[in-house]
Amino acid sequence: MGNKNSVEKYFDEYPDDVDEIDVSFKNFKYLPNLSRFKKLEILNCRDNNLNSLPVLPENLKELYCCDNNLTSLPDLPENLKELYCCDNNLNSLPVLPENLKELYCCDNYLTSLPVLPKNLKLLFCYNNILTLLPILPDKLEILYCCNNYLTSLPVLPENLESIYCSYNKLTSLPVLPENLKLLFCYNNQLTLLPVLPENLKLLFCYNNQLTLLPILPDKLEILYCCNNYLTLLPVLSENLMELYCHNNKLTSLPFLSKPLEILNCRNNQLTSLPDLPEKLRQLSFLDNPINEIIYYDDINITKKEIKIWNNFRYLYYCLKYRKIFLKMMEPIIKKRYHPSYLDDLKEEDDLDVKLNGW
Repeated sequence: MGNKNSVEKYFDEYPDDVDEIDVSFKNFKYLPNLSRFKKLEILNCRDNNLNSLPVLPENLKELYCCDNNLTSLPDLPENLKELYCCDNNLNSLPVLPENLKELYCCDNYLTSLPVLPKNLKLLFCYNNILTLLPILPDKLEILYCCNNYLTSLPVLPENLESIYCSYNKLTSLPVLPENLKLLFCYNNQLTLLPVLPENLKLLFCYNNQLTLLPILPDKLEILYCCNNYLTLLPVLSENLMELYCHNNKLTSLPFLSKPLEILNCRNNQLTSLPDLPEKLRQLSFLDNPINEIIYYDDINITKKEIKIWNNFRYLYYCLKYRKIFLKMMEPIIKKRYHPSYLDDLKEEDDLDVKLNGW
């Protein structure tokens, strides 16, 4: 269907007042003049062999032209709200209309982006050769800029809920917005993370150069912090369900949250593990000193073994430092149970009640 007659014939079948045209996967090498389609709102020409596009109808609202051989785009109609131009050979984009809400320009050769419209909510520009991003609009909700050459990010808008900035050259992140729920910043050169927002649920910060983590928000459910240089972890969120902290330099772990289902802490310097939660169903702690004492077999057996081991450890330290503990406690005990505690005993007081309190 790639010759001229078949293309023209195919489009001739559409009436002038059609509002949607779908010519995806037709192996077309060009599109004919579209000027007669005054009411066209959706054009889907993805997965063809197009090198260029004709002038676009004024009322067009959605354009899907991914997976072609486009090196440029025509002027965009003012009413356009969604632009999907991924997987082409684009090295630049035209001026973007103010009404644009979704921009998908990933998998191209873009070195920069034009000014972003104020109404933009979704920006997907991954797999390009971007070194900088323009100012981000206030209404932006999702930023997906992975696989570029970014060394920094611009100021992040307050409405942003998801950030995907992995596989870049970032050494730091800007202040994170309060509404942020997902942060994927793995495979960068980060040495520190900013304060984490309270609403954050997923944090993927593995494959960086982190030596510590900030305070974890209570709503955090999944934490991937593996392949860093962490020597300790902060207090874990009460809602944490998955913890991947393998390939670090951890010598201990904090108390594990009750909902935790997955724990991977292999290849660290752990000489012990905290008691394992009942809901835990996946566990990996190989390549740690503790692995020489406790071997992973059945998850339930391992839970019991770790609990027994911890009881012995607590007993050992209690016995080892009993003199210090007694010395510390002696003044408190004397103050609490010295007979002078009963000096203010009155005739009408109930002696049994007083002694019970003593």
